[in-house]
Amino acid sequence: MPIPGIITPAVPYGSLVVISGASGFIGSHVVDQTLTAGYKVRGTTRDIHKNQWLADHFRQKYGNDMFQLVEVPDMEVEGAFDAAVEGASGFIHVANDMQGSRNPDIAIPRAVNGALSALKSSANAGLKRFVFTSSSFAVTQPKPGKVFTLTVESFNDEAVERVKTPGADGETVYSASKVEAERAITRWVNKNQPSLVVNTVQPNANIGPLINAAKQGYPTSSRWVKMLWDHDYIALKGTPPQHFINVQDDARLHVIGLAHPQVMGERLFAIAAPVNLQDIVVILRKLYPPKKWDDFPENDRDLSTYQPSQRAEQLLRESYGTGFVGLEESVRGNAADLAAGDIWE
Repeated sequence: MPIPGIITPAVPYGSLVVISGASGFIGSHVVDQTLTAGYKVRGTTRDIHKNQWLADHFRQKYGNDMFQLVEVPDMEVEGAFDAAVEGASGFIHVANDMQGSRNPDIAIPRAVNGALSALKSSANAGLKRFVFTSSSFAVTQPKPGKVFTLTVESFNDEAVERVKTPGADGETVYSASKVEAERAITRWVNKNQPSLVVNTVQPNANIGPLINAAKQGYPTSSRWVKMLWDHDYIALKGTPPQHFINVQDDARLHVIGLAHPQVMGERLFAIAAPVNLQDIVVILRKLYPPKKWDDFPENDRDLSTYQPSQRAEQLLRESYGTGFVGLEESVRGNAADLAAGDIWE
């Protein structure tokens, strides 16, 4: 059904939308929310045979004519998405190639080239909207205990500088890759002046339900709840306090970037509230009292403020009628399959 607060979308309802990285934690929810809004979706994946479950899932839920899965094995190649965008009106580029994730000489060019490949194919095909999934780490990395404020103009230039010297960790390389991809998109748009509108989304840690936990596992930040459920605190040692977003809210903000006629050239900060692992432990104790959890040994706080998140929540309220989903509901969704399959101690 159409988004309640978007009566006349920039990309008409019923149009075809391409979504890369469709099998991932975030990407699969972007597909789900885009289909829910009444669009047809062509999802891309690097391995169509491995991810056939995705096509089966969405066809069963929405009908045979609403979702198509196609293979794009190497999105860095010029024209990699040319076939995928045929007949489409919008593109949401969620895919992130993590090859060489600790080597900035590999990871950063791949991220930039992949984003530009998708953007160029979209522009050449006359699409109306292009939405790029960036990251809050393109804005800043977590700095526990430090009070500071981020704006829409904030970029993680510290990461960009750190990767110029040997020894940068994978998180920093990832951060720099997202900064450089965002800036490359902006430069290309400013130089070429395409007719399509480009928006970007900057999510922090995604928490919430999985489309198919058995097939997807518990990737990225969805693993926090899984590791805590399994009492595997060692696996989470050193995880810094940061901010979270419910994964379905993140997906809805991507759809807003696609559909909202007044959202043009914006960075949408998908960042709801601060979180640390002890916060999640407290919620798990409340939701599942038969199980027992020790306190998480690290209890630092992220004291940063993301001013643009107010705009993102305003758009959610305006479009969907509700603001950010809270941490408790997000953890409940993330733990649902675990609770259903577990024999509680």
